Amino acid sequence: MRLLITGARGLVGYHVAQLAERHGFLPILSGRGPNPIPQYPYFNADLTEATAVYELIRQAQPDAVIHSAAMTQVDACQAQPLICWQNNVLATRLLLQALAELFPKAHFIFISTDFVYDGFPIVQRPYIEGDYEAPLSVYGASKLAAEAWVKLYPGLWTIVRTTQVYGWTPSLRRDNILLRVLSKLKNQQPIQMHSDQTRRPTWAGDLAEGLLLLARRRAQGIYHLAGQDILTPYQFSCQVAEIWGLPASLIEPVTQEKLQLPAPRPLYSPLSIEKAQALGYQPHPTEVILKSLRQTIPL
Repeated sequence: MRLLITGARGLVGYHVAQLAERHGFLPILSGRGPNPIPQYPYFNADLTEATAVYELIRQAQPDAVIHSAAMTQVDACQAQPLICWQNNVLATRLLLQALAELFPKAHFIFISTDFVYDGFPIVQRPYIEGDYEAPLSVYGASKLAAEAWVKLYPGLWTIVRTTQVYGWTPSLRRDNILLRVLSKLKNQQPIQMHSDQTRRPTWAGDLAEGLLLLARRRAQGIYHLAGQDILTPYQFSCQVAEIWGLPASLIEPVTQEKLQLPAPRPLYSPLSIEKAQALGYQPHPTEVILKSLRQTIPL
């Protein structure tokens, strides 16, 4: 089966591409910039341009699409809502329209976020797929708006909500919580991390396995794919420091009120992964992943 992976130069897209053949897919990559994996077909495409999107779909001829391309910097989205909307909503709509016209039987898998929730669940438990959505930020709102377009797609669709994705790839241009902590601590610089924000850190490799599982099973609907452990960013950062042998004393626990970031974040947004686990999704413990990455990430 032909699998089109958008955002192939990003953290999630790269991991999906590396694992796709193992799951029986021929990966076809799309992104901006050089091909990160030269052995696979690659299309340099601006997904906010209708002509480029239609040409991409015509040439890729996908049986399935994993749409990982997005503007994910939450504060940048808050500062530039129009650019955020173009990259997260318009691009998704154009892909869906092209697929509906050219390859309506293709399975469309969209990657969303825990930031579609406001962090105030009626019952204090991880969010399940049927819980109400109330995004606090432009980023969260853009993802929820894109989800609405996905639900209108006449073919098979899957919405995957995930959270605080971390990891490393050779082509990675953006940081994530893991790389940000490592960069600060190795240079003996202090770093402030939320101690009042509860999430479920997700290794990109586990997320990629889950995405390909859903594609292989042709699962329809909304699924949560996240890590095994429920942690605050401060707790996660302290684990990183311990495993890499870096000074945890440089990590300062702070509240969201004190840190005053441009975009509001939900204080409590761990995702229940039971629905995905019933299909066979098995994320690794955070400690196991960090110890493995300790051997591969260059400092």
